[in-house]
Amino acid sequence: MDPQERRAQILARSGEIFATKGISATTVREIAEACGVYSGTLYHYFPSKEAIVTEIIRVYVEELYERCSSVVALGLPPIERLEALVLVALEAAESHRSATAIWQVETEYMRERMLEASLEEKGHFAAQLWMQCIDQAKAAGELRDDIASTTFYQLMRDAVWLTSRWFRASPEKSNAQCAREITSLFIDGMRIR
Repeated sequence: MDPQERRAQILARSGEIFATKGISATTVREIAEACGVYSGTLYHYFPSKEAIVTEIIRVYVEELYERCSSVVALGLPPIERLEALVLVALEAAESHRSATAIWQVETEYMRERMLEASLEEKGHFAAQLWMQCIDQAKAAGELRDDIASTTFYQLMRDAVWLTSRWFRASPEKSNAQCAREITSLFIDGMRIR
């Protein structure tokens, strides 16, 4: 196995174990066994268990950032842009299921890793885009203004975030269909009546 493949394997196996057992309960030896290598071999790829966690988060956050940037480039109206942002969040969560699961359980630890890796700005980018969509839709008279934008954002974000616990895209229901349903549920509740 070439070094890039081994590194990807270490990240994938580590993510699965962290998501199941938690970070502190996972040993380097367990990660090595799951990868079929000696513990010392892991240190050729990552200096510590924390470095593995940081890399899992970096890959996830950077992919989400790129996907969100692609949505912005489309120049969609606020409601359509919000639906597109929900879709990319679902797709990123599906692509990085372990990162999402770890983050849901070990939120504070993950925030520390983000700060350590200087990913805070990229991590807040998606939140800023969602808030911008909500505020623009309110300003255009498309959404009610009696509910705080932050409340709407946080409820919708958490609904999307936790979707990865129970939803798996399939031929019967795609990520795009799920994104439309989530967006419709929240947007319809926020529309001016």
